[in-house]
Amino acid sequence: MGGEPSKQGDVYSYGILTLEMFTGKRPTDEMFKDDFNLHNFVEMALPERLVQIVDSSLLPRETDETAVRREHGRNYINDGGFENLNKISTHLQKCFVSVLEIGLACSGESPNERMSMGDVIKEIQHIKNAYLGIGIHGQRQRTS
Repeated sequence: MGGEPSKQGDVYSYGILTLEMFTGKRPTDEMFKDDFNLHNFVEMALPERLVQIVDSSLLPRETDETAVRREHGRNYINDGGFENLNKISTHLQKCFVSVLEIGLACSGESPNERMSMGDVIKEIQHIKNAYLGIGIHGQRQRTS
């Protein structure tokens, strides 16, 4: 944050970029004021309010929800996504949550607590394989 270039700074940028891509929100969005930022927005929503924070272009059409309302000068993530969450397969939900958790782990405030890029790569490969249904030996698992 304003210091010398570093690996931890690159990890932070990767985390914010990941959160930005999956939520469709920019860190400079007007909704983020004071201590409310993109990282906090995702952190306070997962996993129960996944539908409200994931970019609607990534969701099946019938699950599109308005994410945030502003009341009394504070931001709140809307309720009402529980029935819509059922319209997304459990498999897809797990993938979204896992990717967003990587974004959170990379964009933590403390550089020493951020995920290493080596671990990020392993986790993303694991998520990809789980999403594609690839087993331990590299073969697709059959779904019954």
